[in-house]
Amino acid sequence: MRESMYRESRIANALGEPARYLIANLLLKHGPLGVSEIAKKISRSQPTVSYHLSVLRGLEIVRYETKADGIDYWIKYPREVRRIVEALRQFIKRTQEGFEDETLGF
Repeated sequence: MRESMYRESRIANALGEPARYLIANLLLKHGPLGVSEIAKKISRSQPTVSYHLSVLRGLEIVRYETKADGIDYWIKYPREVRRIVEALRQFIKRTQEGFEDETLGF
C-alpha cells in the first residue's frame, strides 16, 4: 500500500469514530476550544476527550496551544476537513434518497 493511501485510511478510520467526528465538527464550527469546553459540548468526560484529541493530534487533524489557563485545540487544515465532512454529508444524503426511492417503489 502506498504511504498516502495508508495515511488516508488512518484519517478515515479516526474520523469514523463518532466522538472524534463530533470533536472535528465542533472545532470547525466554533474554532479553538479547551478540553473542558469540548467535553461539555459533546457530553463526554475530559479524559475521553483528551484521548480522542491525542489521536487527532497524531494524525495532524488538530493542533493545540498551551496557555496559562489550559490548552486550546483547533483544526489544523479546516478547508480540507470541511471538504471531507461535506463529502460525507452529500454521500449520506444521496444514500438516503436512494433508500427513500426504494421504499416508495420508484
